[in-house]
Amino acid sequence: MAGSKSVDEAVSLLSISRLTLRIGTHCVLNDVTMTVGRGEIVAVVGESGCGKSTLLRAVIGILPDGGIIDGGAISFCGTELLGAAAHVRSNLMGRDIAVLFQDPGAYLNPIRRIGAQFSDYLKAHGAGRDWRETAIAALRRENLEDPEKIMEAYPFQLSGGMRQRAATAMTLSLAPKLLLVDEPTSALDVIASRSLLDRLKGMSAEQGCSIVFVTHNMDAAAYAADTIYIMQSGSIVEHGGVGDVLHRPSQAYTKVLLDAVPYLT
Repeated sequence: MAGSKSVDEAVSLLSISRLTLRIGTHCVLNDVTMTVGRGEIVAVVGESGCGKSTLLRAVIGILPDGGIIDGGAISFCGTELLGAAAHVRSNLMGRDIAVLFQDPGAYLNPIRRIGAQFSDYLKAHGAGRDWRETAIAALRRENLEDPEKIMEAYPFQLSGGMRQRAATAMTLSLAPKLLLVDEPTSALDVIASRSLLDRLKGMSAEQGCSIVFVTHNMDAAAYAADTIYIMQSGSIVEHGGVGDVLHRPSQAYTKVLLDAVPYLT
């Protein structure tokens, strides 16, 4: 189980204030407020369809079809993101803010070698002539054997698990300040899930990376997070340190989620 960060580490990196997002008359996100400290791991927990993935996408400016922001603010390192110019967001993405969507391997181009895709990604975000060394190091951190061989491979020549780890390596290669992760364990077995969560915890501890991951899995939140936000029908109904949420929940919905994994309580 993760522990809480100290006050010094909890200097705000990402701040979401009273964010409301609507599709027509349907309120997808309702008055959501969240603060993420530097080096903090935050889990947003809720059932499928509650709005947690939409929250991540709102941070990077990708709204669902017909979605409009109906109020609130999102700031990163003091820069307001809502309404920011395209070049401002572009400069932040990749180097400062990175995103791991579900099944990241699916985002690889099937007809281009892994190395060529690393080259494009790293050079687009300012990497120099040492981009290849950066890529090799990133692949090694994901425990991929023979990274030189992987760099020459096409995605279809790798197993599904290897493609996912190669894509993860690419996303994490620039050591972002903020990592947003959508359902990190949903497609993984128990061992691979624990390995990925350990990787996220290591990034937080060793690199000071702040991480927000959304999940329906309270077990994953309990293992990796410092702070847990409980989302129900687009609203944050409870939040707090992992120990408080697990052992002293104040909301009935939180207790329902915990009852599904009784060994946590």
